[in-house]
Amino acid sequence: MPRLSPADAAQNLYAIISHALSGAALEDYGLSVSPAQGDQILRELLSLCLFWAWSALDAGLADKNRDRVWAMLSQRVGDAWAPDLGLPLQDLESYTAELSQRRRLYESLAREGGNPLAIATEAAGFMEAESIIGPEDRLKLLALMVDLVPVDELGAAVEELEIID
Repeated sequence: MPRLSPADAAQNLYAIISHALSGAALEDYGLSVSPAQGDQILRELLSLCLFWAWSALDAGLADKNRDRVWAMLSQRVGDAWAPDLGLPLQDLESYTAELSQRRRLYESLAREGGNPLAIATEAAGFMEAESIIGPEDRLKLLALMVDLVPVDELGAAVEELEIID
């Protein structure tokens, strides 16, 4: 069982998440979108990844350690926002509020028995309703989310984790 500081644990989780966040993946799934649409899809992928990271932390760690790792993971995402993720820096503040809203929605779905596919379906439906994607791209986007959001990897990483001070 790895013994890690909250910062190192957050970095490990971010490394798992970051593999899902490639713009080239959109083309691999047949999604031809504008840069702005690509940014929105990336934000939603990030929200899904962070939701599952939060869920794993919440299930696997004491509240104090969960909160410490989450704070460091949130900081890591903020640090990576523009340079690594290529997202407009001015959007970071609105994303933080958006993430909180998404997390509450996804938690509600999970409490009602929603599995990763059901939650990804909700996210794809949201993007279609907001005209980020067209109806013809919904299944492509759903396949992308199911394939790229590392639910099991995040759970396994937290399950094996022991936080040190």
